[in-house]
Amino acid sequence: MNRPAASSSATELPPPSTDPDEERRRPARAAWIRLAFLVALLLALGSWVALGGGDLLRDVRQWVDSLGVWGPVVFAVVYALAVTALLPGSVLTASAGALFGLAVGAGAVLVGATAGAALSFGLARWLGRPVVARYAGSGRLARLDAFLTRRGFVAVLLVRLVPLFPFSVINYGAGVAGVRFSSYVAATALGIIPGTLVYTGLGGSLGDPGSPGLWIALGALLVLSAGGWWAARLLRSRGAGVSAAADSR
Repeated sequence: MNRPAASSSATELPPPSTDPDEERRRPARAAWIRLAFLVALLLALGSWVALGGGDLLRDVRQWVDSLGVWGPVVFAVVYALAVTALLPGSVLTASAGALFGLAVGAGAVLVGATAGAALSFGLARWLGRPVVARYAGSGRLARLDAFLTRRGFVAVLLVRLVPLFPFSVINYGAGVAGVRFSSYVAATALGIIPGTLVYTGLGGSLGDPGSPGLWIALGALLVLSAGGWWAARLLRSRGAGVSAAADSR
C-alpha cells in the first residue's frame, strides 16, 4: 500500500534561524523595544493630560458615566470587536483604567479580551489554516502550533502571562492548533489578569502623574517586560520554538 504523500504545507515551512547569536538577541531586543515604545506613549499621554487634555478626558468620563451600568458593557463589546479585528489592546486597556478606574476597568477588559479571544479562536477555525498562516507566517504558526498542541492549557497560560507576546497571533494560532476550546478560554481568562491590572493601573494614574500608583504600575510593567524576556529565552533554550512568535505584537 502506498503511503500518503506528506502535506505540501509542511514541506514549505521556512526553517528557523540558525544564527545562535541572533536567536539569543531577538527576544530581548523585541521585548525592550516594545517596552520603550509603550513607556514613551504613556509619557506622551501623561504630558497631554498635564497640559490640558484632562478637560477632554473629564468630558469623556462624564459621557461614559451617563451610560450608567451600560458603560463598561459597551466598552467590553468594543474591546472584543477590536481584539477580533487584530487591533492592539494595550491602549484600550489603559483607556479602561482612565475611564472606569482600576476595578471596573480591569473587569471590563477581562470580559472583553476573553470574549474577543474566543471569537478569534472560532473565526480562525472557520477561516482555516491557510488564511491564518498568511497573517501569522507559516514558520511562526508551525512552531506555535507545536508548542500549544504539546502543552495545551499550560502553554496558553504561559503566553498569556507574558503580555509582550502577540495577543492576536495566539488567538488565531490557537484556533488552528490542537488546543481544546475550554482549556484555551480558561487559560486566557487567568493568564491576562496580571497584564490587565498593570495597564489599567497605568491608565487610571494618567490624570495624576505624581501619584504613587503610576510609579507602582510602571514598576510592575518593567517586571512583566523582564519576565517576557526571560520566558522567551527559557523557551528557546528548551527548544520549545515559540519565542519566535514574540517578534511582533
